[in-house]
Amino acid sequence: MKRRDRGSSLIEVVIAVALMGVVLSGVFGAMWSAIHLSKFSDDQAKVEAVLGSAADRLANYAYIPCPTNNSNGGYLPIIQAAAGTVDWPPNTVALTGMYFWNPTSPASGIWLETNALSATECNETASLTTARTLQRIKFTVTSPSGYAKSLEVVKSNVFPRSIS
Repeated sequence: MKRRDRGSSLIEVVIAVALMGVVLSGVFGAMWSAIHLSKFSDDQAKVEAVLGSAADRLANYAYIPCPTNNSNGGYLPIIQAAAGTVDWPPNTVALTGMYFWNPTSPASGIWLETNALSATECNETASLTTARTLQRIKFTVTSPSGYAKSLEVVKSNVFPRSIS
């Protein structure tokens, strides 16, 4: 029997196993990074979907003259319902700002955090002369993993006159 036919020595086997371990750890590291990046991209896409759904719901919902005084919770339940589009709990959507346009002069105006309407003016028939008819609603969507993004929507109670 020749010396070459005896097989591999223990040192050769250990070196081969060590090299395979180095290669496999690189492959598993790349796979782990890809899985993590995919999960992050999935969260970003879901946050965008909830933002879009909430904005659509706000646009299609009736104007509320005094949303902070509304017994139904104002616009909050409307935007929180959008979380259901991706099976997230409603508390992942938060109303982070409500601003009312105050036309101080014809050329300019400012956004205020309070609506100075009296209780008698807070009704569905509030008109351009009695109400701040523009509202800027800011809301934030936060994924369960912590990724967050905000959006602002402006609602209006100004309708064009009918053409006769």
